[in-house]
Amino acid sequence: MGKVEKVLHVKDAEQLMFVLSAIIIAIAVMLALWFFVTPRKTDLGRSLKETRSDKGTENTGSCALRRFIDGVCVGNIGAQSPQLVAVMVENHVDAQPLSGIAKASLVYEAPVEGSIPRLMAIFPSFQEAEKVGPVRSARPYYLDWLLEYPSTMYMHVGGSPEALAKIQKESIFDMNEFSRGWYYWRATDRFAPHNAYTSSNLWNAALERYADVDAPHEFESWHFSDDIDMCETDCDQTISLSYGGGGYKPSWKYNGETGVYDRYEFRRVDADQDGEEIHADTVIVQLVTARVVDDVGRLNIDTIGSGKAVIFQGGQAIEGTWEKEELRERTKWLDDTGEQISFHPGKIWVQVVSQFNSVEW
Repeated sequence: MGKVEKVLHVKDAEQLMFVLSAIIIAIAVMLALWFFVTPRKTDLGRSLKETRSDKGTENTGSCALRRFIDGVCVGNIGAQSPQLVAVMVENHVDAQPLSGIAKASLVYEAPVEGSIPRLMAIFPSFQEAEKVGPVRSARPYYLDWLLEYPSTMYMHVGGSPEALAKIQKESIFDMNEFSRGWYYWRATDRFAPHNAYTSSNLWNAALERYADVDAPHEFESWHFSDDIDMCETDCDQTISLSYGGGGYKPSWKYNGETGVYDRYEFRRVDADQDGEEIHADTVIVQLVTARVVDDVGRLNIDTIGSGKAVIFQGGQAIEGTWEKEELRERTKWLDDTGEQISFHPGKIWVQVVSQFNSVEW
């Protein structure tokens, strides 16, 4: 019996070793799967939740990643913040019709001297545009908005003394026609100063030569959502603005069939020179204080601080406030509870209205 018991003890030990080995192997496999399959937090591959919260975006609906400038859905993190180009475009009656505005992702419209409105149109650099303009001169308050978008190339034709000094002081990525005129052309069907134009081919040539490939493009995105209430019946919302004399009275009419706002100017549908009509998914009215600062009639506009704002989207009007604490921080749009308002993805048009102007809806 002693010999049999010894044999049994050996077999029991061998079985125990086999079971322990199997358990160890199973644990090792599980650890390997956990290590290699679970998403890791790295500089280049953070979770989608982290990427969105870092830039302040709010993504609801089926879209996982949105472009920071306009909330359009994109396929990868790199596409969220492309190189941007901002072009100063006049809106003088002698400049009509304009060119390229319908292709911009974001437009700021504000008064200059004489309460004549001027535009700063912002494009992703990859946006194709055969003709953009007429390009006109810089004003300092447009630069305050421009600085919300790091490394954006700024295209203009000269500027007020204060604006030119600010461009240098703030190290803006500048593409002034006065110093780099080969990225513009002068049209023969218009008279100066309403005949300077650029194009996406020209701005991409400028970027290829002058852009700092290591410069950061990221900025805090506004909030976007697919779940915006949209008016579908009895949608007759109209936004009427007046920028003083001369008939500068743009208006927006909500189109319930398309879900966007159609722009009207000079008593007609507003369209680019090539016939492409101008629309916006969201129209923001920003109420500001302006001051005349010289005998030419140039203005200073308060862009830092806070004030009233009205956001129009989906045929609805949301009355709230705007807030911008520092020069390079983004303007925030807040509801009456202090929460950021979510925008419908797509083209945004910011109408800046001072006490010298008016707005009705």
